[in-house]
Amino acid sequence: MNASTTDRVIVRRLALALFFLTGNQIICRGDEPAATAAIDPEAVRNLEAAYPRAAGGKIRHVILLPHKERGEGEDFKVEIIAGRTIATDGANQYRLGGDFREKDIPGWGVSYLEVDALGPPLSTRVAPTPGTEPVSQFVAGPRLLVRYNSRLPLVVYAPAGVEVRHRIWRATGEPTAAEQR
Repeated sequence: MNASTTDRVIVRRLALALFFLTGNQIICRGDEPAATAAIDPEAVRNLEAAYPRAAGGKIRHVILLPHKERGEGEDFKVEIIAGRTIATDGANQYRLGGDFREKDIPGWGVSYLEVDALGPPLSTRVAPTPGTEPVSQFVAGPRLLVRYNSRLPLVVYAPAGVEVRHRIWRATGEPTAAEQR
């Protein structure tokens, strides 16, 4: 095995061990081949060293981002979404209330996010077709756009029943100059 293959095997084993030993979710971008192989080993070390275990009825959700060299992540952002899967009527748009709070970890210079209980579902008021069966779907609550940094995990503490998802956004093309008026 060459060095990069060995590194990938070690990172994959660390990620799997972290999941099975702690019971915490590890979420990686699913459309990237071998997403767990691309995780920055520094992010896994930082997770275990700096971020506390979940307490007080909360669950620790961990997002480990695919590795990017310094400067490569400038065109990327990560959208973090908290929500729940609930039964809906399939005709209306739904949203949950709630907020992310950022908290610093003393002495580390890093922070994590907390979500309290999500509010009740809010929806548009379109009358569904009579006899329509309920549809189970993910309903988003608070969203937060953060900068991309593959060397640090994104850690969110949320109550049981709250799902934490993420999406990676990428800017393409060159910036366009604004018109002066």
